[in-house]
Amino acid sequence: MKTPRILKTSVIKLVLKYAIFITILTTLGLSFLYWSTSQYTDAQLESGLKFELSKLKEVDATQGREKLISILSSNWQEGLDTRHYYLLVNDKGEKILGDLLAWPKKLDPNEEVVNIWIENDIAPIHLEENDGYWPMIAGKLADGSELLITLSVLPAEDIQEFTLFIIAIILITSIIFTMMMGWFLGQTILKRIDNINNTAKAIETGELDQRIVLSSNNDEFDELGQHLNSMLDMIEKLLSGMREVTDNIAHDLRSPLTRVLNHLDVALLESRSEKEYKQVIQDAVIQIQSLITTFNSLLEITQTEAGSYRGEWLTINISCICTDIGELYAAVAEEKNKYIHLDIAPNLTIIGNQHLLSLAISNLLENAIKYTSNNGKIELKVRTYQDSTAIVISDDGPGIPEEFHDKVFERFVRLDNSRTTEGNGLGLSLVKAVVELHGAKVYLNDNQPGLKVKIVFDD
Repeated sequence: MKTPRILKTSVIKLVLKYAIFITILTTLGLSFLYWSTSQYTDAQLESGLKFELSKLKEVDATQGREKLISILSSNWQEGLDTRHYYLLVNDKGEKILGDLLAWPKKLDPNEEVVNIWIENDIAPIHLEENDGYWPMIAGKLADGSELLITLSVLPAEDIQEFTLFIIAIILITSIIFTMMMGWFLGQTILKRIDNINNTAKAIETGELDQRIVLSSNNDEFDELGQHLNSMLDMIEKLLSGMREVTDNIAHDLRSPLTRVLNHLDVALLESRSEKEYKQVIQDAVIQIQSLITTFNSLLEITQTEAGSYRGEWLTINISCICTDIGELYAAVAEEKNKYIHLDIAPNLTIIGNQHLLSLAISNLLENAIKYTSNNGKIELKVRTYQDSTAIVISDDGPGIPEEFHDKVFERFVRLDNSRTTEGNGLGLSLVKAVVELHGAKVYLNDNQPGLKVKIVFDD
């Protein structure tokens, strides 16, 4: 017979342990309650018997024997209802009045309450088995007579039996209720876990768009589901990006390799001068250097996005860095009939990695120089805005359509779909990775005409 799945769940195992713990705890608590109740009842009986004996002795001493006999006779008539019994004997042990037929053995008139086994031959009522122990007290009167007072244990035993019955009912009910709650909780939790498992199985079969269905409870299972769904969204996005990267690599890396191979093949097939061979080799070197640059850019982006880039993080003067890079690229731009204007506030500092920030700013200036037309103007501005430091690079080139502002930060994305423009489409990807590593934000805006790139560092 196959064991039900719910019995194998950790919830049921936990509930079983909890039920055992509750059972033991409840048993101990109810046992203590039963014991303390019994002790309290016995103490009340004992104090009641002592008090009654002292009062009857006082009546005998102050009001006489006739008054005592009158009281005992009245109580004796009610004894069958109250289970309260008496025995009065003279100094010779002869019975004067009472319910008991004879004086019990081993009972001394020392005014102490003791439990005495009473036989049927002296008991006022018929006794069942184990009913023979009665609490008794006896004392001497002024003339040497002895007075005995006792109580039947039957009412107390009835109360104890009823108490035990109630305790058993409470104990059994608590166990059943605990198990039922465990079963219900197990089914509920199993249903929530099955929801996650079914989604995972669907994804294993290739349905990558499947997501965990969330309930309206907003509990820990929904929180887990939200995190898993976010993780799955990220994985799907990464896979999509990987496919796109793979497609782009097929063009951006294979094409240069193919050109190098073709040039070398042609050089081998034809007789050439030494100068021509050197030119072919030089072209191959340039193509291979371009490939190495692409690979290095990919590596830096990956390390930066993963936060694993190893470098010093210091308080750096971003004003000096931007000034040095701006002056360097100003000379490059001037050679291409383009102009870079610097508007940099002095001595602005941030905490960061100088190499990565220099790389990001250089990429942005290279892009601006590449896409700005002849006699175009590029501006590099560094300013503080409220509690932030901002680097702004703007040009008057063709700009980027607003619908592509997010797209251009992805790897190998180039607005030139023919991919004939020089470059590998990794510059802005690296810029975004560096900016996010520094906890900053990058924005693209229309410069009317051209593009304005703004990097904001929060203090």
